[in-house]
Amino acid sequence: MFWQSWTMCCHETTTLDLPAEVIEALAHYRRLRDRIGWDWGDEAMPDVFRWARFSLLGPFFDALERTGGDSAAAVRQLIGDEVPAGVVVVTVSESGALAARRGAARPVIAGHRRQIDVIVDSALDREISLVVAGQDVTVAPRGAAIVVTDVHDAFDLRFGEVRLEVTDAVRPCEAAELRLSASGCARWSVVDSTGGAWFPDGVLRKWDIHHRPFFHADTVTLAVPADDLRVACTRGLEFDRTEFEVRPEAGRTVTVECEPSRLIDPAADGWYGGDLHVHQNYSGDLVCHPLDAARMQAGEGLHLMNLVAGNFSGAHVYDREMLESFAGADLPFSSADAVARMGVEYRNNLLGHVHGLGVTAPPKRYFSGFDGTEHPDDWPPNKAACEELRSLSATVGYAHPSNSAFPDDWSTDRFFSFPRSVEARELVADAALGVVDSVDVLSPLMHEGAIFLYHRLLSCGIRLAATAGTDVFLSFSHGPVVASNPPGWARVYAKLDDEPLSVEAFQQAIRAGRTIVTNGPWLTFAVNGHGPGEVLELSSGDRLDMTAAVTGVGVEEMTIVGPDGVLASGAPGELAFTSTVDGPGWYAAIARGPGHPNTLDSSVLAHTSPVYVDVGGRRVGRLADARWCLDFLDTLQAFVAEHGNFAPSTRAERFGDLVAVLDDARTYYRSVLRTADR
Repeated sequence: MFWQSWTMCCHETTTLDLPAEVIEALAHYRRLRDRIGWDWGDEAMPDVFRWARFSLLGPFFDALERTGGDSAAAVRQLIGDEVPAGVVVVTVSESGALAARRGAARPVIAGHRRQIDVIVDSALDREISLVVAGQDVTVAPRGAAIVVTDVHDAFDLRFGEVRLEVTDAVRPCEAAELRLSASGCARWSVVDSTGGAWFPDGVLRKWDIHHRPFFHADTVTLAVPADDLRVACTRGLEFDRTEFEVRPEAGRTVTVECEPSRLIDPAADGWYGGDLHVHQNYSGDLVCHPLDAARMQAGEGLHLMNLVAGNFSGAHVYDREMLESFAGADLPFSSADAVARMGVEYRNNLLGHVHGLGVTAPPKRYFSGFDGTEHPDDWPPNKAACEELRSLSATVGYAHPSNSAFPDDWSTDRFFSFPRSVEARELVADAALGVVDSVDVLSPLMHEGAIFLYHRLLSCGIRLAATAGTDVFLSFSHGPVVASNPPGWARVYAKLDDEPLSVEAFQQAIRAGRTIVTNGPWLTFAVNGHGPGEVLELSSGDRLDMTAAVTGVGVEEMTIVGPDGVLASGAPGELAFTSTVDGPGWYAAIARGPGHPNTLDSSVLAHTSPVYVDVGGRRVGRLADARWCLDFLDTLQAFVAEHGNFAPSTRAERFGDLVAVLDDARTYYRSVLRTADR
């Protein structure tokens, strides 16, 4: 079995023979984290990420969107009248008096500290400074601030000469032991009666999109309170989630054994799952060691993991030392059943981000368009980065293509609403120029927006694989939306046929379009018996037999789609559609659902790469799609002219380089217009 070869990764006694440069980089990260705090490594970290340890970060982020970015209003809306467990709300009145409201006290056992979230809500119309459990905090006029502290007893707050002691935020509880056991590395969650999380020593403490704590281990013992506990166990999206209710006795050990039941087994048919966009260290409140990443890959049953080196908001390129030490080679914790590599995320927040799998050497440039760095200009165009990554043997995919869905009239207004918002804006050009291998249909942003873009390109005769990159930050305990999820919560499955698992075989499958993406269900699709990536040379009037089938949880609707939209739809199970060839086309299957506890996402989705049908040697080409792409390129050119960063002395030349790329892409789409079938 896959996970049995990973047992070594679940023990702290295991060591890796890491290069000195990597060891020093990790030590440097820890020093930065200890000295600076949660935003180590980046001076311009967005405020929401600074609260990485806040237990209610996910709900806070949702409230922040509802309040239009007003953090104080979001905090007040989040708390309401009933303070959640583990939270203390301290109000500063207009007179400067302090008062505290508490949620249910978290249980604490001797020798341990418990995390408490302290929210300071000020009614004063001036900025104030307080000391909360020894930490300095500044609160804006009539604003709110969050302090996360670890306590074992009462703690105090000081505002000038005013002092307030906070008691009953935690409650002493007798200690017990919980022994967890699985035959291989698994994902575990342990919470007490107040929803507080419990972890063994030596693991990263993380929470998923559903605000559930998790860690990865095979057999482990942890100290817990003699209290009602809820234990959950799974092994990634291919396995079911099992929950247990236990109450250990004081001074005793209770054992929970679990062997997660398998829901789907794509590898049995030659399909292997990978995550093409994983950040090992990316600032945050944690520092992720390669063994931590190995443990997570093992516990998720993830066959391939692409750990990318990349910058965040400044010049620092995280995990660059790892890439420089291991470029072109499997990471030392890889095995025959699971491989991990260092890759690259090239980032430009105006034109889009691309990831590279299988680079054989570090690139010369990791980013562009970041003020205060050596590359402040939005230059060169992303096409140059794609070409460089390809020259280094990488497969190249555009990450998180869209932050919103497209309306029924195909308007791009939302897509171009915010200049620096990481959407895949140069994708429409680079795909036409053949420097891109794939598009992340599944990512941390809007799946339906990505699907819309993907279908427009397919309908212009461009052949791209559907891929998945979760963009998770392994060094964040909590993250907005899916950022602190485990790797592989969504994955691309590549059909390797008879090839053994390897990065190179995975790349070949991506280039051939033999892929399926999913965040839970397993979806299959065939046209005349041929699967994703196949190209069928047919004639007008030939028969088309399309079949799709889905297994797994959370699906409510299946569809078969093509260049003219939805061809057939139905309930989960099997779906068939028969037609005749009336011109070139592409055809794929999609499975959708509103959400499921097993799925670490807000909705359930699976999408196959297409089967292509050529007629008389011609690819599909649709007038409406080609016109849309041409209009898109015009909009992009005007958008960059207005919002692009270019030094005045080189503006004309560097903006001209982008226009040249767009003009080359226009040539392609105009050729589609000339030969379009309808």
